[in-house]
Amino acid sequence: MGEATRKPRLGRRLIRGLTDIRDTLKKGQKLSEKFTVRTVVLDLEPTEYDADAIRKIRERLGVSQALFAQVLGASVDTVASWEQGVREPNPMARRLLEEISRNHEHWRKILRDSLTTVEI
Repeated sequence: MGEATRKPRLGRRLIRGLTDIRDTLKKGQKLSEKFTVRTVVLDLEPTEYDADAIRKIRERLGVSQALFAQVLGASVDTVASWEQGVREPNPMARRLLEEISRNHEHWRKILRDSLTTVEI
């Protein structure tokens, strides 16, 4: 296959595309006048959890609030406040709670495999 009939390499195509975008913007044109522009919005809010649901997720894992806090990357006070209904988890924490709830056996295995005992 000769050079003239080969597809342009990805790098060249990317540079050409970015150059087209730059030139369009330099001319003061809207990108939507020259390119297909789409905005994608997901209607996918994380599940809301009340105090009882959070406690049940933790109990299914069989861990203390302190260990659960480590898993979530939160403080023990934060987990306690969720379980007492004083505060609600933020959307990122709710996503992680969804994952733990949906696949708790996987998370139990992760915990079992990562536990180390510290002697005092």
